[in-house]
Amino acid sequence: MKELSIIIVNYNTKAPLSKTLEAIHKNLKDLDYEIVVVDNASSDGSAESIKKYYPSVKLIALDYNAGFAKGNNEGARHASGRYLLILNHDTYVPKGSVEKLITIKKSFPEYGIVAPLIFNPDKSLQLSWGIDLHIFSELFLKYFSEKLFRIHFKLKKGEVSRNVDWVSGACFLIERELYERIGGFDENFFIYIEDADLGRRIRRLGYQIHLTSEADIIHYLGQSTSKYPRQSLLEAKKSQLYYYCKHNSKLALRILRFYLLIRFFFKRLIYYFKGDSEECETCEKVLSVIREFNCEDYS
Repeated sequence: MKELSIIIVNYNTKAPLSKTLEAIHKNLKDLDYEIVVVDNASSDGSAESIKKYYPSVKLIALDYNAGFAKGNNEGARHASGRYLLILNHDTYVPKGSVEKLITIKKSFPEYGIVAPLIFNPDKSLQLSWGIDLHIFSELFLKYFSEKLFRIHFKLKKGEVSRNVDWVSGACFLIERELYERIGGFDENFFIYIEDADLGRRIRRLGYQIHLTSEADIIHYLGQSTSKYPRQSLLEAKKSQLYYYCKHNSKLALRILRFYLLIRFFFKRLIYYFKGDSEECETCEKVLSVIREFNCEDYS
């Protein structure tokens, strides 16, 4: 058994994935690890590139786009490591960070997940954790949380380790046994919010989610989703609504649906008067998703 399996889900991001793999090979030389890449039917030659330039990588080439949650679960099924490092395809992992995550996990068995701080390429802090999602916490996360945490980070001179409700799926460490016991990511989430759901379910088992400032990575945010902004937005709204179906009250779901309908109605109106037909059509598609969403479709 390997000590660590690094699981990366890829979709049409050959160039950033190659850089991520290069950094792993360069900076994790002292670890007994394997890399499992799940390719979601990329059309940019990603799978062929991995076979040619990274023959040691365990490649799972799917014939359809399974999404982030199911892709990671597929990777975990083929992993042999005691620990799983869930890692985005567009990251840079510096020397020592993964080793530190493993050391912390071994020292604190009550931590179900251990995650590093995540920085943008310009070294600014990226918000990579949060509290359980509901109407008010989402508004706080969207408008205030990142700014406040950056201020806190400066005041504490980077010493901001803490237990949180969930951490970003861009990078975290979990024991494979726990990942399998919890059933991995909920595959009803195609992309987005699956990490918040996973954290919530793990904490229900009595474990803690720990964010440590003793390890860090760089995340080149949105290398894949930025190519498909409309589809990403639609999937984000589906995930948000499904999360409320699963974890929040019927009243909270009604409030969320009402808020989203009002928000995108006025956005569509603004784009209409601006003459932006493409954005107008996107808003109409989002409105359709919100109107047609049914919790029973996920039961």
